[in-house]
Amino acid sequence: MMRSARRIALAVSITLVVPPVLTAMPRTAWAQANKSIRDSLPLEARGHWDAGVALAKRENWDGARTSFKAAYDLSKNPRVLFNIGVAEKELKRYAAALELFKRELAEGQGQLSPGEESDVKAAIAGLERLVAQLTIDVSEKDADVFIDNDKIDNSKLPGPITVQLGERRIRAVKPGFAEAVESIQLAGGTKGTVTLKLHPLVKTSRVNVSVVGPPNAVVKVDGKEVGPAPYAGQVVVAADPHEFSAEAPGYVTAKQSVIVKDGEVLNLTLQLAAEQEKGKLVVVAKPEGATIEIDGKAVGATRWEGPVDARTHQVVVKKQGFYTWSYDVDVPKGGERSVSASLNEDRNTSFVPWLIGSLVVGAALTVGIVLLATPPDQQLVDGTLTPYKVGTQSMPGIRF
Repeated sequence: MMRSARRIALAVSITLVVPPVLTAMPRTAWAQANKSIRDSLPLEARGHWDAGVALAKRENWDGARTSFKAAYDLSKNPRVLFNIGVAEKELKRYAAALELFKRELAEGQGQLSPGEESDVKAAIAGLERLVAQLTIDVSEKDADVFIDNDKIDNSKLPGPITVQLGERRIRAVKPGFAEAVESIQLAGGTKGTVTLKLHPLVKTSRVNVSVVGPPNAVVKVDGKEVGPAPYAGQVVVAADPHEFSAEAPGYVTAKQSVIVKDGEVLNLTLQLAAEQEKGKLVVVAKPEGATIEIDGKAVGATRWEGPVDARTHQVVVKKQGFYTWSYDVDVPKGGERSVSASLNEDRNTSFVPWLIGSLVVGAALTVGIVLLATPPDQQLVDGTLTPYKVGTQSMPGIRF
């Protein structure tokens, strides 16, 4: 009785796809067919089931599909899928109906009677003549794909996907890309393929970057890391050059600026050289004999040159009697730095001997002046005041 009821339900809905013997069966057994399934549903699903049956009797297939789907969502009973498939078929959505019947077979293993399985397989065989298989290749794998207005689950791509026969419009969209659209005519039982290539709204060209040197170099475009070397990818076409660089521990960064042109593949090779841990420092000092110190250690006099660690060093030049000279020098790896130091004489250190010498000279001059200013002793003459002697005094000259 169950099997005949199942076939009657099928006969109501699949006139075009099953043998004529099934289409001649009366529709009066609907309630009896539904009753058995209804009894297996939880209470909260039975109201939706009853609504679906009532709508199906009125041939309101859109409403019936919605109600039966609600009953399935609440019960997860695979036998309900049959009536959803019937409604989809009556709405001429053959591809959707076919998928539902296949789901019923897959989910209903061990739950369907032999008669129910036979009904489902008959429906599948009939519907396969009213659908086509479509394979869709999309250049951007994370794009949204639509068949007509129905969005496709990306996990099903590239397919094949069961679709309605006739003209199908396939569309792919992705932010930053122009929409790609293709149409295809499909006959029942045939296969077709559509390729959708999305073009970026901003033009790009392919760039291949290879690196000579270390095996673990990282490639950057305009300072942004894009991947390990060798790198192949799309770079925005622009009038200004892009800076391509390669970096690796222990190597000097290599950089090159190149303009990326539309429609041209850019092949670029960057060569990395190992970093040197030392640099060269040259120090020239004046006056002759000035002592040269580097980082507090005396290394020579007048002129010194040699390798030093690549970093900042303090250079000091000194000599007695001169002001000390000090300077911080940054020496790059593999590079050379030269500095010149000319010391200025420190006069404050020679003041005492200069002062002593000045005093001696001054004293000598004073004594000399005094001696020159004093008249020489005059010769004594005998005076009239015996026994005393007096010096003669200067007298006015006689007149002639």
